[in-house]
Amino acid sequence: MIPENFLVKAFKPLRLTVNNIGPFRDGPVSFDITDNQDRPCNFFLLMSRNGRGKTTLLEVMTVLFNMLGFREMDLFGHEDLDSGKSKSWAQLDIFIQAKYNGLDISAGLSLVAGTFKTLPFHPDEDPFDAIELTSRHFHGFRRRASGRLERIEKSDEFVEDLVAAIDLFKGETPAGFEQESLSFPTMLYFSAYRDIKPIYTGQRAIIQPSDWGYHPLHCFIEEGEEWDRSLDNMLVWMKWLDDGRFERAVEIVNKRVFEGATKFLKDVRKQPPEAIIINDGGEHRLDRLSSGEKSLVQLFLRIGAHMTLNTILLIDELEVHLHPNMQHRLLRILKQLAIDNPGLTIISTTHSREILRAFAHEIEEKGLVKGGHIISEDFNVSE
Repeated sequence: MIPENFLVKAFKPLRLTVNNIGPFRDGPVSFDITDNQDRPCNFFLLMSRNGRGKTTLLEVMTVLFNMLGFREMDLFGHEDLDSGKSKSWAQLDIFIQAKYNGLDISAGLSLVAGTFKTLPFHPDEDPFDAIELTSRHFHGFRRRASGRLERIEKSDEFVEDLVAAIDLFKGETPAGFEQESLSFPTMLYFSAYRDIKPIYTGQRAIIQPSDWGYHPLHCFIEEGEEWDRSLDNMLVWMKWLDDGRFERAVEIVNKRVFEGATKFLKDVRKQPPEAIIINDGGEHRLDRLSSGEKSLVQLFLRIGAHMTLNTILLIDELEVHLHPNMQHRLLRILKQLAIDNPGLTIISTTHSREILRAFAHEIEEKGLVKGGHIISEDFNVSE
């Protein structure tokens, strides 16, 4: 039974470690998601050339985070981890503050996945050394020689209750479109392919989107052509709910994407059901926007619809399809999101030195804890 008043106050990633995954083949490589004062970052950048493993790291984090919703698993959902390769494993260390069983706790949680005989956790390198903890926990799955996944033996009451609570809330409809009241954590992953395609398949109707409601993980790999997974369907659904979410969605898009432009998101039409963009007095669909505009519409509509009080936002190639001016604008908006939402952690990859300069890692900004790594050609990391 889940304890009453199980409230998560903070859910902050501290370190990701990977071994024998993607290009990281020469022993464990760790990425500290903290600043030079060991504080959890709320905005973190990974930079490198193509093929250096940035996307791999984001994908591994989604695999590890997804385990929070399961007591049993058949597959991790990652080629290297599912192949059974020797010594392929990953670990994500998370700092949690919560109200649990009537007590305020500060807990360390390590999510672990892969092929290993003992936990790939090294006390001498514990990322929690700089934090006073009331408890230390583990959750994850080990691949046996038979290929079967078994849950690691370190599970305890706190982890069981956390997983049970997340499982209980999965699929529940959020209470509102803006900052959610649900405290359980979610991870939103946006791939570099943030296109909006024309809808050719599936019957158009007022139906609940397939990814609606709370889930520990939402992966937006590429906008599909199916009606139930489309942004148009989500906007039509929010309009039908008639509880203010649609109006707030329109306001968010017009302010963050189209501010200063002659175009704007106006409404949804009934036949065919779809969103209406006004451009110099004419109308067109979402899929007729420019590549950069589609990327931003995807980001802000999905973030607004799915974030909780404790959200980890992963964005691959922050600058994709964006003019330098829009890159700066996006960076400013994301910084403000992190400032306005204390439970939000943004982790993004980039190739852009322009983004890196504008991020200004070395300059303190009120409300921001910034950090980052540049992955070098030998797959080591440098701050």
